[in-house]
Amino acid sequence: MASQRVTLAKIAGVSVDTIITLANQWQAARTTTVQDEWSPDQWPIEVRKQADTFADRLRANGCAPPVIHFVEWSDLWSMGDIFCRWLTPRACRNPTWICGDRYQILGYALPDRGRLKRHLAKAGPQQFPEYDLFIRRLEEAVVAWDSVVDRSVLVVLREVLGGLVTEEELAESLAILPPWLTEIDA
Repeated sequence: MASQRVTLAKIAGVSVDTIITLANQWQAARTTTVQDEWSPDQWPIEVRKQADTFADRLRANGCAPPVIHFVEWSDLWSMGDIFCRWLTPRACRNPTWICGDRYQILGYALPDRGRLKRHLAKAGPQQFPEYDLFIRRLEEAVVAWDSVVDRSVLVVLREVLGGLVTEEELAESLAILPPWLTEIDA
């Protein structure tokens, strides 16, 4: 479990082909066949650098077309496996998954004949609110600009920032001014 920044973007247009091509190339460069363990050292350093650069550029340009949906939030608790789980409808192959040095990148191409939308609709309440939030945000992204675009790709960026934050740690932090707030020059 980790504290992490999660970014979810939906990109459309001719950029879809470039993103899918890059993601497939990066995924093919993975140097292990172990499918249930993921770490940056399973990719060559050049691929990790390219993936992290892509993630940084997507975040920097998240409010400009062809990015048609962009949301970012902090998740102080979730395990990394939920991101792939909710991007994998039944009888579909797993999303593209690449590990850079800073980011895990997951990609899912649309349209998919409504598979992801149905998968998410069947989710029901989850054990933890963070999981419910991720599912809702995926649902929003799937339908964003659907009446305008015919092809798109969902990209999830997961940037692990540290260990999980417990309820006790959160409660303690509420009584302390953080340095980023106290060191503001007027």
